[in-house]
Amino acid sequence: MHDTEIQGHACHLPVLQSELLVGRFRHGFTTRHGGVSQGPFDSLNLGGRWGDDPGAVAENHRRLRDAGAGGAEVHFGWQVHGAEVAVVAAGQPAGVTGATRADAVLTASPGVALGVLAADCVPILIGNVVTGACAAVHSGWRGAVAGVLEAALRRLLDLPGARVSDLRVAIGPSIGPCCFEVGAEVIAEVEVAFGGAARLQGGIRARGQDHERDQEQEKDHVDLWRLGVLAAQNLGVAAAHIDVAERCTVCAGGRFFSYRRDRGRTGLQGALIVAP
Repeated sequence: MHDTEIQGHACHLPVLQSELLVGRFRHGFTTRHGGVSQGPFDSLNLGGRWGDDPGAVAENHRRLRDAGAGGAEVHFGWQVHGAEVAVVAAGQPAGVTGATRADAVLTASPGVALGVLAADCVPILIGNVVTGACAAVHSGWRGAVAGVLEAALRRLLDLPGARVSDLRVAIGPSIGPCCFEVGAEVIAEVEVAFGGAARLQGGIRARGQDHERDQEQEKDHVDLWRLGVLAAQNLGVAAAHIDVAERCTVCAGGRFFSYRRDRGRTGLQGALIVAP
C-alpha cells in the first residue's frame, strides 16, 4: 500500500491506496490531514461524535466527496460492530443507507460510492476487478468475531459472474498488534471464532512473544490485520490478492486518529471505494 493523493475539482486529500485496486476503483484510506477541523480533531475528522464543530465535519465530508467520489454522496452504514451487510442500489439516497444498521456496505452499481469510518477499528475495501462490484467494511474485534468480512465476501460472491479469484481485499490502517492489548474475555471470543488458527497463524500474540513492547506486555495482544487475512483466506481469497497497510493508528498520532490513544477525544478517518 502506498501514500498518494486523490484530487477533485476543489481540493486534494492525502490517502493510502492499494495497488490491488488502483486502475479499477477510485478508492483511498484517509489520514487526519486535509480538512478544516481544529484542536484534537484536526484536521480531516469525518466523525460527528465527540464534540467537533458540525460545520467543520460537513466541510470535511464535502472534501471527501469532491476528491474521492466526483461530488457524489458517499454511502455509510450505521456502524454497530456487527456483521450486517447493506446492499446499495443505484439512485438510493445516502440517508437511507445511513439509517441502516450495517458494518459493511456493498454495491454492484457503478458510480455508487461506499465508505466506512474508524478510529482504531479496521477499515477494509473489497473490489471485484472484473465486474466492478465492491464493498467497504468496518471491522473491530467484535466485527471480526461476528464475521463481518466473511459476510461481505459471501454477498459479493453471490452476485452474477462473481469468482473468488477476481476479488481483491485491502486492509487499511487500524490499531496494530503492537498496541492492541486485550483481556482474557476477548481472547476467548477470538479463539471461538477462529479456532486454533488464531494463535498458530499470528492472530493472537501471547505474552512474552517477540514484540517491540515485550517488556511492558502484561496481556495477550490481538492482531486484527491477521484476523482479516485469515477471514479472507478462509473463503478462498489468495494471499497475493490481500493487501495490508500495516499502519498502526495508535502509534502514528501525527497521521491518524485513535480512540484508544486519545481516550475517546478524537476524530474518525474514513475509507472510500467507487467503481467509475
